[in-house]
Amino acid sequence: MNKLFNKNLIVYCFTIIAFIIGTLLWGKIEFKYANPEEVVGYYSIFKYSPLNDNFRFILFISFVLLTYLLSFIYFNKIKINICKNSFILERNTNSQENISLIFLYALIIIQLIFFFSKDLNFNPIDLFHEGQALSGALNFKILNRLWSNSFVITSLFVDILNANIAWNLFEIQSLSSYRFFIEILNLICSLLILIFIFKFTNGINLNKNLKTVFYVFLVFLVLILTSNNTFSYRDIPLFIFLIIVYEIFCQNKNLKLNSFFLGILPIISLLWSLDRGIFIIAGYIPLILILSINQKIRELLIIFTFLIISIISFYILIGQNEFLFFLSNSYDILRSSDLLNGIIHPIPFTNQPESSRATKNLLIIIINGILVLNYILRKQQNLNKNLIIFILFYYFLSLIFYKIGVTRSDGGHLKQAISLNIILLLYFVVLNLLILINKKFNIKKNLIISTSYLLILLLFVTNLPNNFIENISSFKSRYKNYINLDDQFYLNISEKNLIQNLKNLTQNEKCFQIFSYETAISYFLNKPSCTKFYHIMNMGPKKNQFLFIKELKEANPVYILIGGNYQNIGNMKGRDKNELSPKYRFVYIDKFINENYKIFKKVDNWQILIQD
Repeated sequence: MNKLFNKNLIVYCFTIIAFIIGTLLWGKIEFKYANPEEVVGYYSIFKYSPLNDNFRFILFISFVLLTYLLSFIYFNKIKINICKNSFILERNTNSQENISLIFLYALIIIQLIFFFSKDLNFNPIDLFHEGQALSGALNFKILNRLWSNSFVITSLFVDILNANIAWNLFEIQSLSSYRFFIEILNLICSLLILIFIFKFTNGINLNKNLKTVFYVFLVFLVLILTSNNTFSYRDIPLFIFLIIVYEIFCQNKNLKLNSFFLGILPIISLLWSLDRGIFIIAGYIPLILILSINQKIRELLIIFTFLIISIISFYILIGQNEFLFFLSNSYDILRSSDLLNGIIHPIPFTNQPESSRATKNLLIIIINGILVLNYILRKQQNLNKNLIIFILFYYFLSLIFYKIGVTRSDGGHLKQAISLNIILLLYFVVLNLLILINKKFNIKKNLIISTSYLLILLLFVTNLPNNFIENISSFKSRYKNYINLDDQFYLNISEKNLIQNLKNLTQNEKCFQIFSYETAISYFLNKPSCTKFYHIMNMGPKKNQFLFIKELKEANPVYILIGGNYQNIGNMKGRDKNELSPKYRFVYIDKFINENYKIFKKVDNWQILIQD
């Protein structure tokens, strides 16, 4: 026992030393700054290479975990060939005792009750974020073109299709119908999370009762710690992907059907949310590797066949011209995203803004990595081999997902980026605590079941919306009034005044161009943008500024809007300078506008320009 303790102590000492060295080296990793396309953001302001944070994160995590792995192998005299055999899936690993579906259904019903009883969103419109979806959808509705007439920022669905689907589904074009549709999509995402956790907990080697309390308690904690829109409808493909991979690895069922979905998921996920699609595609690297090791030739053939079929079908459906614009548009976004949106990741254990949150995140990732390696290298009775392989796959995907926080290292994005790792850490903590408590006290079946029901009740009561009964009973009338609410309701007085002025001025104009971050204004005018850049912040490389100018010359609008209240929306919290205003970001466009337009009228913080 003492010998084992000493070995583990040495291994952890080496790991801690590696962590300290990695922290000290974090700020030393520097790449030469290069920005030939003159993309303006915080990286350009500080002459900071977008490669820095990516490589710092990769090398830091790799160095610490590799130190742990090699130390563990060396001091425990583990043969390397055992590690290789760790990726061979076993055939029959299904647990004999599964959690009753009643508990899954109960939690689903609770989520549905919350959905129908919660207050509807009457908050003022976000002219920037919601404007991206509303104005993009309007552009498509009027012009009936996709990428050729719209520079799509987030994805086809987010920027264009979701609002159009909502308007067609509810038979009214309104902000309320769009918001309600997004709430439905967020509900679907939360239900997928419940299903994923249900499957994830069902794979452990515990009796049915312990599994049940494990599942309910884990859901309870996950819903608390990942609240405030940590996950959203954009993550729907991610959880579908995890559910499918779990079924292939751990349940060995529906292999043909699941392989078919894996074949069409990449293109769907890219269209649903570009960054999530890239994360999922990165997840195919270990997936294909594991399937190849296990000689799943039929499954691999199905995946690649339907991948090719889905790409060809997409190409035929939208046509060659739109497909080329899709490729060019996506390339521009992916290439310039870090330079546009990047916020320098704080050095761990410093007094830099958000350093404490970032340090905590890195510690969680390291702890999860050590636990995953422990499960791979040690014989564990409570997790079967296939489940351990899936956990390793999940951990890899969680590292890719953390790219969100590596790139834009503010509080909200750091919280979102660590969410998958939080689920994994809770999984390990709750599992081991439950096993420990059961060993010590030999919990009786009735107490376990009672605890499960109590947790469900607690989850229900603590999340009960205000005016619960009244909201449930009046849902139909509330919904009908909400959907038909006039869009003007969501505007403040100055916004209403501006839009009325613009309506009077542009009634004979075919289009209207905004050179500000209040993207939704063109939606309220019911006019398409005069260029494909209806949402200008993420315009990307310099060449797109020249394209903007070219299209503006062709459209020749009489009026252009500049200024507004959203000038600092891209800035870091606490920064009040107009560092990232359109004037600063897009100097070539600003120069063209200044040379060809003059101030016609000022409305609060906006300036309406007219051709000079």
